[in-house]
Amino acid sequence: MGRLEQLRDPSSWRRAVVLVRRFRQEPGTANLRRFEPLVNIVLSERAALHGLGDEALAERAKSTAKAGLADDGDLARFLAVASEVARRRLGLDPFEVQLLAAVSMLRGRVVDMETGEGKTLVGFLVAAGLAVTGRRVHVLSANDYLAGRDAQAGATLFAAFGLSCAAVVDGMDHAERRAAYHGDVVYATVHQVGFDLLRDRQRSADAQRLVPELDAAVIDEIDAVLLDDAMVPLVIAGDGDPRPEEASLAGVVAVMTAGVEYEVDGERRNVSFNEAGIAALEEHFGVDDLYAKDHVELLTAAHVALHAHALVDRDVHYIVADGQVRLINDARGRVADRQRWPDGLHAAIERKEGIEVTAQAEVLDQMLVETVARGYRVITGMSGTALEASERLAEDLHLRTGTIPTNRPCVRVDEPDRLYLTAEQRDEAAADRVHAAHAAGQPVLIGTASVADSERFAGLLAGRGVDAVVLNAKHDAAEAEIIARAGEHAAVTVSTQMAGRGVDIRLASRAAEAGGLLVLGLGRYDSTRLDHQLRGRAGRQGDPGRSVFYTSLDDDVVTEHLVIGYHPRWVDPDGRVRDKRFRRIYEHAQRVAEGKLLQLHRTTRRYHTATDQHRRVLLDTRDRLLADPTALDDYLAHLWPADSDKPDTWTRPDRRTLAVEVALYHLDRAWTRHLNLLAEVREGIHLRVLGRQDPLEEFNLIATDDFRALADKVTAATRDTLDAASENATTLADLGLRRPSSTWTYMVADNPFGSEADRFFEFIGQALRGGRPPAISYT
Repeated sequence: MGRLEQLRDPSSWRRAVVLVRRFRQEPGTANLRRFEPLVNIVLSERAALHGLGDEALAERAKSTAKAGLADDGDLARFLAVASEVARRRLGLDPFEVQLLAAVSMLRGRVVDMETGEGKTLVGFLVAAGLAVTGRRVHVLSANDYLAGRDAQAGATLFAAFGLSCAAVVDGMDHAERRAAYHGDVVYATVHQVGFDLLRDRQRSADAQRLVPELDAAVIDEIDAVLLDDAMVPLVIAGDGDPRPEEASLAGVVAVMTAGVEYEVDGERRNVSFNEAGIAALEEHFGVDDLYAKDHVELLTAAHVALHAHALVDRDVHYIVADGQVRLINDARGRVADRQRWPDGLHAAIERKEGIEVTAQAEVLDQMLVETVARGYRVITGMSGTALEASERLAEDLHLRTGTIPTNRPCVRVDEPDRLYLTAEQRDEAAADRVHAAHAAGQPVLIGTASVADSERFAGLLAGRGVDAVVLNAKHDAAEAEIIARAGEHAAVTVSTQMAGRGVDIRLASRAAEAGGLLVLGLGRYDSTRLDHQLRGRAGRQGDPGRSVFYTSLDDDVVTEHLVIGYHPRWVDPDGRVRDKRFRRIYEHAQRVAEGKLLQLHRTTRRYHTATDQHRRVLLDTRDRLLADPTALDDYLAHLWPADSDKPDTWTRPDRRTLAVEVALYHLDRAWTRHLNLLAEVREGIHLRVLGRQDPLEEFNLIATDDFRALADKVTAATRDTLDAASENATTLADLGLRRPSSTWTYMVADNPFGSEADRFFEFIGQALRGGRPPAISYT
């Protein structure tokens, strides 16, 4: 009886959840057992290939190139050959469950595979399978390191099928990127692809295009990319005008004190100047009334500087490394490459830290990570926690998710949470547990919520004589080495979020004898998926292991979402809460947090729907002007409908290029102004609710009206520029027009103190509750 015919992990609660979901036919789930007969055919055909010589196998691989895999027989033959090539060239012999995953993904499903089950090899098989059918394949990895590593590791397998493979990572110039994107299989992050699409939208010649039309995507950690990062705006910006009045604000605000010059609310989400603070600012700048219309920009900058001073914390929201402010991705617990805060906050933090302020930026264009993903014709993917995201993936992208059994039964023991009254009591108990495990030779991996937490807990362990290795945003460069050693005998590793690390923790033999890896979480995350990512680091491939979360009523997931109006009935002397009601309260707080994230996701998408539609119209016009010679003729005829001589002047071979550049310039400038207008509108659109209007509906009306006017403005500006142009003009500079001298890309992070709308609704809610945040009670 094959492994696929056996019921695996009958004692695993997670497998029980799978069976229940399958029985109930919950939205977004799929039964992948239907593909098991096809896997058995692959196994039979693969066995027949073992006796082939290398040359004969190579011929077999070439014969499958450019094959259609819609037929089950063709798919089985391809996977049989690919498996044998992987065994010989990579030293990796796919397990039955890996073949089941590959078949499922090539049939359009998303697969849930436990950590350590070999998703990288599955990605090779799926990418090759899509590429041999003639598709251009992008394998979207969690970070640049993994993209480069996997492209190099899989190159020999792809080469056997006549496929080229490349990676797109930071540090590559335009020519290198363009060449890489023309590979059959391209490894990159979704951010790299998105940034390059934004660069393409600024090009003034079709030959400058980087990214061919998006086709097929294989997404690793698909729930992280399409859910956790989906609403992150990717931005391309150009150099803007400096604002000298902001330069001295950091020094003024830095000497202010809470309760004296400014007030912070109890939840540390809002801060504002009081009369003494405003008076100090007016004295510093020599103005009589900071609230006067002439000083609006200065007042806004002052409030941003105050937020940077009072609410944004180093080693929690950001770190300073190599003279730069680098943001920390909350979902991943590591540095968020090329990520900035909006609205001048980033510059305010740089001034606060006394480092060089980066250039002022004017946003030229932006789009959401989700918009990039939706641009692919075909999407499949895998993750260790895809099942929990199945309903969302079905709702957002019409993808169905199924679970892949583990190759060996999971024997990991998942202990119930240990809940404590305070974070201090939680940490003391957790440190004692780590000390005991370390003394017994058992390796321990501790998951924390922030850089500050990881370093603080490592210090607590040091006080007990336990030397821990810390993996957080400050040590990303050594990530792979740190993780690889986390399974050694008596090793203790303190880490921020483990999702997307991409490196297995392999147990040393003595570590296995000591009970395997102990995963200990300090508090839960806002998402149960992130908890499961951490828990899944133990018990890979049938290894022994344990997991447990030490939690407290002080954890952010509780304090930021609930107020508990009474105390537990049963508490041990060390602070451990035995009252079962409070475990339910904690779980409820996490569900509230997940609900807020879901609502934010849906709301953000709704606000970007109209913009995405408008962008497609604009890009279509842009692409036709660049690629279709007749498009310019039609456009010029539209500019001067009553003057047939004018278009002829600009359709001459020596003037066509400049005419296209002028049209593109005004099109791009109008789009930039449109985006800036929408950003301003959205900041205040929530106030429409006070007039019994639907903010989203009003936003879409404003966006649509402005976009309709955009075409007329572009037409008029282009006509005026060309009318005023001299015969000697050959460049935009000759016409007095200037594109940014430099551009750069980055991601816009959410303000850590929330959007204007967030703060407004929080204010209204507190007012209605008499100043108290939402409370919950259990009877």
